[in-house]
Amino acid sequence: MADLPEILNTFQPPAQIETEADKFVDPRTFCRLRFSPMLATGVILGLIREHFGNPTAIIDPLLQSCVWRSDDATGILIETCTNDALSRIQMRPAVLVRRNGITMVEEGLNNEIVSLGPDRGTSYVVTLHGSHTIFCISGKPGHAESLANETAMYLLQASPSIVGSLCFRGKFKLEDIGAIGMLEGGGGQYVVPVTFSYVTDFTWSIAPDAPVLRHINVQMLLYPDQSLK
Repeated sequence: MADLPEILNTFQPPAQIETEADKFVDPRTFCRLRFSPMLATGVILGLIREHFGNPTAIIDPLLQSCVWRSDDATGILIETCTNDALSRIQMRPAVLVRRNGITMVEEGLNNEIVSLGPDRGTSYVVTLHGSHTIFCISGKPGHAESLANETAMYLLQASPSIVGSLCFRGKFKLEDIGAIGMLEGGGGQYVVPVTFSYVTDFTWSIAPDAPVLRHINVQMLLYPDQSLK
């Protein structure tokens, strides 16, 4: 089985970042907010928690015991992908969410979309392309596969509800349900990675700090002494 070094070497983010992401429980609130990397993680984390937090929403019979709770009695660990989360898995099933890189694609000439006039400035836009990988972990290979499939299909069905929002304006697409592997150092746990990509735009405007000088007295610039007479 292939190992997954990207899980084992996961960077431990500052505590306040992880805490803020873990507060994102209601996905409907994200659609009114502007995109940020942490917000994107919160959207995905919140959607998965919402699904597994409702026992009647879980479809696969193998996953009926995987009911998420916000305390230590939870039947499934659903967290951001950190070394701390990996150490707390033990033999429980887990879903760990990790943000991958975000790249910028320039649009048009100097990213300009509209000139608002010399007094009002210019608006700009760039397109941001990113992805998240969701690691579905369990002590049994079939259980890990079922967990990955349930997670992927739920996010796929939920994608129309968040595409077009301020957070994800472009697309939210299932890219891959990866091959199963062993989690090295995880006590015999199996892991299936699920990757979603997304596209959104980022817009801003730059306005002049002072009104544009419309008229220049050339005589004053060329002959300053005479202009004072």
